[in-house]
Amino acid sequence: MKVLLVIIIILILLVVGIYCNTLFRGRNLIWGQIFRELKMPENAQVAILGLNYAGLFIDVAKRLKAPGKVTGVNIGNENVTKQESERIKENRVADRAKLVDGSLLNLPLESRHYDYVLSTFTFHSVSPAINRGRAIQEAVRVMKPNGTLIIVDFGNLQQYRPLLNILGFQDVRVVPTGINGWWGGPWLKTSVLMARR
Repeated sequence: MKVLLVIIIILILLVVGIYCNTLFRGRNLIWGQIFRELKMPENAQVAILGLNYAGLFIDVAKRLKAPGKVTGVNIGNENVTKQESERIKENRVADRAKLVDGSLLNLPLESRHYDYVLSTFTFHSVSPAINRGRAIQEAVRVMKPNGTLIIVDFGNLQQYRPLLNILGFQDVRVVPTGINGWWGGPWLKTSVLMARR
């Protein structure tokens, strides 16, 4: 009985440890790898759809120099707007960071304006699932013709590939992130979708 209890405790600690790794370290490593691959220019126009991972918005702003700008779309949480507004002041990036409130299904953003459209842990929360296609169409609408779409999320990101192909994206990749994106274990894992026309 004691052996079984010890095994259960070890498994629980392992799951918690893997979850904490993703929460506090893994997400940074995932986005660090993405940015190394992107080589985003300092004057890029960037939209972030959903601010579920607060560190991303300020990190992108710090990578840019005016006239480069990142626009973060807050999806229905007033506290997020307040927190991110404070972070903009603290990090002195007001000249290249902007916040707007909106919906993934009707983005309050200019069409064909952004070089990069990023989203992290937001698309899985769009419901019903059929609306995710509409959210993808909105993300594509605000992108420049040669823009790049990146979605970091759990769930089946392959589901977006057929729609993106119809919308003119020939280069669509979905890459697993490994243990750095496991939310407790491989049963809830993060993937990265990167789509370029």
